[in-house]
Amino acid sequence: MDPIVVSREARQVHDAALVVDLHNDMLLGSYFLGWDWHRRHAPNPLPGAPLLGHSDLPRLREGNVGAVAFGVVTSPLRWSGGSAAIHRDLDALAAEVARSGGTMEIAGSAQAIRAARASGRVAAFAGLEGAHGLHGRLDELGAFRAKGLRYVGLVHFTANAAGRPMVGLGADNGAALPAFGRELLGALGDHRMICDAAHLGKAAVLEACRLAPGRVIVSHTGCTAVYPSPRGIDDEVLRAVADADGVVGMIFVTPFIGRGGARAVARHLDHVRRTVGARHCALGTDWEGFALYPSDLDSAEKLPNLTQALLDIGWSTAEIHAAYGENVLRVFERACE
Repeated sequence: MDPIVVSREARQVHDAALVVDLHNDMLLGSYFLGWDWHRRHAPNPLPGAPLLGHSDLPRLREGNVGAVAFGVVTSPLRWSGGSAAIHRDLDALAAEVARSGGTMEIAGSAQAIRAARASGRVAAFAGLEGAHGLHGRLDELGAFRAKGLRYVGLVHFTANAAGRPMVGLGADNGAALPAFGRELLGALGDHRMICDAAHLGKAAVLEACRLAPGRVIVSHTGCTAVYPSPRGIDDEVLRAVADADGVVGMIFVTPFIGRGGARAVARHLDHVRRTVGARHCALGTDWEGFALYPSDLDSAEKLPNLTQALLDIGWSTAEIHAAYGENVLRVFERACE
């Protein structure tokens, strides 16, 4: 396949966007491997760019990424997770913002994200990947929110009191939300936070969309109608998320989107557009997610390749800007403010 050549038009469209990434795992890299957020790294040179090496603050800025949801990941083993681990990651995010010399800031509302963009800063907020980290407790949601947590994923790759995953330990796509899952949805609404249905089994996603309209996203996934994978969602789920006026963040991980790089991501986004409208498209790169990435989207400064791929299949500037960030900000305005 021929490499993408980014045109002047694509650069202009890209540079005018407010790009929001709904899922980046840089906190994992810094915790386990001492990844330096503030130094420009060369892209990961290995085929598929496995593990990490896809983003740092200089490259995020080069790629015009204006806001990032940093994933908070805790162990499903009870003795090693819990509120202390969540606070650890949120405090680590605050420390990275402090180290940035004013080029990042915690921003947990649409207004704050726009203000950060206007001042040339990268907005940062956090998303909890799996409610197992709550250990069945809701009493610290307010404290987590105060530190920048804005969405909670009900599950990751293991079942917990809030629900069952689509794939992983205890997976069950037919399982309804348990009582704690429904209670958590209500508590998230009380705390003006968003429910992330990424990784969640299908029946539970449909239920969450019915119970929490305006407050449900799928932060990083693909479309099974374009490429079948255990981490994708089907058209029934797409329609449920759209009916709840949520967004679907498109993942960049090759095993979940198929081969084709930026053009493959564009195909998945275009399927969302054709099925439920561009209003429900978003980005959730999963960079630094210990996975495999295409060579034309394995480093944050390469993001204009996706803009070119979308223009090539007929997307308008307004649709691209909506998918890149405006749709997420709409959800923030309704759910978080």
